[in-house]
Amino acid sequence: MSKVLLMGSGEVGSHILEFLVRDAKCPELVVCDINEEVGMKKVHNALSGASIFRLYPKVTFKKLDLLDVETTASLIKKENPDVIINCAVLQTWHTIRKLPNEVYKKLSEASLGAWLPCQLALAYHLMLAVKASGLQPHVINTALSDLVNPVLAKVGLAPTIGIGNVELIEPAVKLVVSNELQVPTDIVKVYLVAHHQWWVYPRESGYQKAPHFIKIMVQDNDVTSQFDTDQLLWDAIKLYPSGTEFTTVSASSTIKNMYALLSPSGIFTHSPSPKGLPGGYPIVLSKSGAELALPKEITLDEAIYINETSAKLDGIDQVKEDGTVVYSKYTHKILKEMLGFDHKSFKPEESLALAKELMSKYKDFSSKYKVS
Repeated sequence: MSKVLLMGSGEVGSHILEFLVRDAKCPELVVCDINEEVGMKKVHNALSGASIFRLYPKVTFKKLDLLDVETTASLIKKENPDVIINCAVLQTWHTIRKLPNEVYKKLSEASLGAWLPCQLALAYHLMLAVKASGLQPHVINTALSDLVNPVLAKVGLAPTIGIGNVELIEPAVKLVVSNELQVPTDIVKVYLVAHHQWWVYPRESGYQKAPHFIKIMVQDNDVTSQFDTDQLLWDAIKLYPSGTEFTTVSASSTIKNMYALLSPSGIFTHSPSPKGLPGGYPIVLSKSGAELALPKEITLDEAIYINETSAKLDGIDQVKEDGTVVYSKYTHKILKEMLGFDHKSFKPEESLALAKELMSKYKDFSSKYKVS
């Protein structure tokens, strides 16, 4: 029986857990979280729900601090999982939404990349532990994978694949095309190269439109020219509810990737950061890993350029060959002026210290507005 370690039982992690235990194919799960009381209750809740369907998967809970690399490596070695799913972050990206609207809009203009240390720190320590374990499980990173995974790749710690982002857009595009052309959704095939920036641009304040590539097929017919593709992506993304209800779709994306990585036969899909590349791509995903599935109309270099250009609009000007992250100038300016966080760049090994500083400065800033 396959075994999966689920790191973190927050919003996305909880959805993954609840969905998986209600699936008769559910692999053995080991759920890990630093908060033992909360984590165990979430496992119990999931198992109780599954039992109503007469499903009794094997799920255990382990208290774990991902910052303790040695202990995490020992757990990985002992459990010997086929797949590790990382859902652990120090501070969620949507925390700033609690600010008064005008203040939120101004800080939101720094883009999601501004908060990269908070998303990177735990993933970095997890990947150090995976390396130290001596094992080679597939790793799915759910934490801002368009930006986190390329940084980890530069220091030889790339997860196998990310989730969501481009895959949040692709199914919505298929639905719009299906409705517009009055054809079954299942015969619409999309090839999409797009960065996380495209997901947030229609949904959050202060984001800019990014480049993308898209090819739309209905059976054997290329129907791309029938659409204004900028408008198509906008309309598709706006189908989602506001807030974080879309994280159920992120969880579905994760589970689909998990099953693909457990299967010898590949599936065509979309996901962020195959092989540590920036942004999202069409891929074939299987037990062998992720392979690009770009159509003939676009080269790999062109696809990477689209995503690197988009990253600059998402707060990250550059990721150097040694993994150093360079903030975009506007991101550095906003963080410095609003929070007093004055760092133009940082290395992966500095991400924890910077995350703690950024979270502390944000806490002081938000307290002025009585935000917890």
